[in-house]
Amino acid sequence: MQQLTTKGIYSVWGKTISLSADYAAMVNGVSSHILDFDDTHTSAILHGSAILTPLCLTYGFSQCSDGKKILKAFIVGWEIAARVGSASKGTFHKRGFHSTAIAGIFGAIASMSVILNLNKEQIINAFGLAGSFASGVNEFLANGSNSKVMHIANVIKNSILIAHITKVGVTGPSTIFEGRDNIFKCFGLLNEIDITCLDKNLGSCWEILTISIKPYPCCHFAHGLIDCIKSLRIDGIRDQDIIHITCFVDTVPINFICSPIERKRNPKTEYEAKFAMPFLLALMFFDGDITLASYKNLHRPEILNFANKISYQERSSLGFPKYFPGHMEVKLKTGKILKKDILINKGNGDNPLSKEELERKFFSNVNGIITKPNIILDYIYNLEQQTATLDIK
Repeated sequence: MQQLTTKGIYSVWGKTISLSADYAAMVNGVSSHILDFDDTHTSAILHGSAILTPLCLTYGFSQCSDGKKILKAFIVGWEIAARVGSASKGTFHKRGFHSTAIAGIFGAIASMSVILNLNKEQIINAFGLAGSFASGVNEFLANGSNSKVMHIANVIKNSILIAHITKVGVTGPSTIFEGRDNIFKCFGLLNEIDITCLDKNLGSCWEILTISIKPYPCCHFAHGLIDCIKSLRIDGIRDQDIIHITCFVDTVPINFICSPIERKRNPKTEYEAKFAMPFLLALMFFDGDITLASYKNLHRPEILNFANKISYQERSSLGFPKYFPGHMEVKLKTGKILKKDILINKGNGDNPLSKEELERKFFSNVNGIITKPNIILDYIYNLEQQTATLDIK
């Protein structure tokens, strides 16, 4: 582990290569999102830390040496991104856009505004410009391709560019949130959005405290249902006892984890499997957990056969999207119908992972990749005292 080099070359996390600060931040952003194990602000449907962690720790420290300022940039970035995403009320996703790519650019601009000391006028211009750089569609779901993770790199790249050009006088529209062609009209559904979320309880209710941290490396929409299957397994229900399982799923998650159901029962790639609800439930039922190693064999007959017992119905949940709940009915061979309901998914801010569970997840993720993980933990726990990024190898 080495401090920032004098040449301004920054490490790609877990690798031996180094790049300029902007490119290193982009690659580290891809790494933060590619396993689908990063956190989510559920009501915003936003993976903010995948953007803000490399932006602040890698690029931020290339511009300043004040850990307290870096921490402030991270918190402010989350606050803005979460509020933009929450105001959309899930309609970015309904329109086929990746909410992280749309709301995330505004959070990244907020972080860069702190890092580069932008003044009020420059910040307004930067937010205005961000609306023209917001981009990211969910068509990756068609074949489990990698375009989704590139949204993260794109946000990081664009936020750096916007912040710097704003500082030298480039202007943007000051009405990006409320004007005639505002972002909610362009990317969402105006009749469903709630623009008051942008400043409701601003400064007293901190969005960073409501983030959900994933216990399983897969699409967060599936986590409540995975918890339901885990409960079914704990009850001692066996594969041979079950005729059929019906899952009740909200409108937005269906396109991510349920449809087309035949493909979700038999995913072809590891990445596709992470968005395949029947396959994920089968993994939990037989293995009692879902880990990074769970996707090494996509052809286990018991998993595929069990996945074929699972279907879904569209049904609205009162808790969604603040929570990603799970609701299912299990028809047994005895004729009995079991109901399973998980109202608050494990890892949500209202049902959080413990510090011990968080550290266990961290050590598991870096096992065999990072040689001295305890140094990283100490660095993060004392970020406000740090003066440079770490060369993480």
